[in-house]
Amino acid sequence: MNYLDSNLIIYAILDDTKIGNWSREVLERVQNAEIPGCTSFLTFDEVYYKVNKIKGTDIAIKNLEAFLLMPNMRFIDVNDIIIWKSLELIKEYMFLPRDAIHAATALIAGADTIISQDADFDNIKGLKRTWMM
Repeated sequence: MNYLDSNLIIYAILDDTKIGNWSREVLERVQNAEIPGCTSFLTFDEVYYKVNKIKGTDIAIKNLEAFLLMPNMRFIDVNDIIIWKSLELIKEYMFLPRDAIHAATALIAGADTIISQDADFDNIKGLKRTWMM
């Protein structure tokens, strides 16, 4: 399972360079069931905030609607199990809460890979970070 960090989705929506094209290809591969993908509902918040700030509400809503309806994407609830695991990760890795929630969600969902530009995820036991595959 591949966990998709919010920066991948943000690049797919906002970036017209090589990074944006690559990010859209990753999402297309998930949509076409070529690779399994999941993310946290926290991603919804982070993507909306960034896209709304740069492109406005209409663009943010349109893109998030498409993302939520994307075939083969599994969205994971942020629940008490995730939050307790996040606290463990904060203690062990000195993470900020949002990164801890993403990492905890990935681990609990059974993801072995996190697709993220964020190098903070590099040292987590049981999770491999990849970017620009």
